[in-house]
Amino acid sequence: MRVLFTTRGSSGHVGPLAPFAHACVRAGHDVLVSAQRQFGGNVERLGLPFAPVDEPSRDEWMPLMGGFAEMDMDSAHRVMIGEFFAGLDVRAELPALGDLVESWRPDAIVRESWEFGSELLAERHGIPILRVGLGLAGIETETMKLAAPGVDKARAELGLASDPAGKRLAATPYMTMMPAELEDPATPVPLQIRRFRFEVNPGAEELPDWWPGNEDPLVYLTFGSVAAGAHLPYYPALYRAAIEALAPLAIRILLTVGDAEREIAELGEVPSNVHVETWVPHDDVARRADVIVCHGGFGSTLGALAHGTPLVVLPLFSSDQWENGEAVARAGAGMTVADDASERKVLDLPGPTTTGELARAVTSVLEDPTYRREAVRVADAIRALPSVDESVQFIEGIARG
Repeated sequence: MRVLFTTRGSSGHVGPLAPFAHACVRAGHDVLVSAQRQFGGNVERLGLPFAPVDEPSRDEWMPLMGGFAEMDMDSAHRVMIGEFFAGLDVRAELPALGDLVESWRPDAIVRESWEFGSELLAERHGIPILRVGLGLAGIETETMKLAAPGVDKARAELGLASDPAGKRLAATPYMTMMPAELEDPATPVPLQIRRFRFEVNPGAEELPDWWPGNEDPLVYLTFGSVAAGAHLPYYPALYRAAIEALAPLAIRILLTVGDAEREIAELGEVPSNVHVETWVPHDDVARRADVIVCHGGFGSTLGALAHGTPLVVLPLFSSDQWENGEAVARAGAGMTVADDASERKVLDLPGPTTTGELARAVTSVLEDPTYRREAVRVADAIRALPSVDESVQFIEGIARG
């Protein structure tokens, strides 16, 4: 069977899709991953075959981004989904993606939930399609509502029947690694949902002893793979603020800044209980950390909870980070320290009062065993889910119709 996986390709988008692609490879199926040309390295680093499609040109996205920084989080989220992902991205990818679908003739398409062009091509060519969620069910539902008008414009251009409310988007079978224990009980979940296990590396390596003789609690501080990028305003200011808030505590702090083009030296001198690396395998740290402080990204959040490690979430630049932080707090597996998303502009740094709360939150999570107990409860729920290898049977079943 030929399975085409489609994604925008940025780290937070291809990451949740990759385990399903690897599962299909292990099952002996032919797999191809399409992503924007600029993100080819993200796909290839995961050991998956890459088929490039075009991304929007700078002339197209710069006018849209011009006012982006002045928007509040909610407004920016609506624009990013409705105009960027469901508009500019779709128009840019459709020519090459259409050629790929016609020449390779996949038996099934599996897309990540913020890539939409493949939905149109699957319908046009009668190819079964599934989607992989990037977060909570509530985020999925909101995404489809925001994307529906933009996707409908592209439907008209391809001669497909109108779907202004996104009912066809909502009908796509849905796979996720988000355990039910993190979902908002007030939010309906899709009918065709299948949950699979977020896998961890059981053979994680030992960490170097960066603090010989120091047995203080280990706090892992990470804001993901992109926050330190030059196109965002967070590095080094936010990282310095977090260090200044946490370093006075009797803890060891491992800080990673991600594989960005920025230099660790930009942080300046750091206190003796702080060690900085570009990147450390998440499983190596998560299985040993006492608390993980992160921005609430999909991988960071589930990567901590899969090890039963409690969290302190400081959301930064995407509405789903606030949602994930609320889910962690709702599950009792950590705390969220956040600005009001309806007031903060999308590219503003968290306010000083908010970053100043990090020390209190970390101290609370360290001192109250309830947080770790609830994180372990979520980890047990994650381990009880079917292996991602079992998703292949689901994909095969959809492909057979």
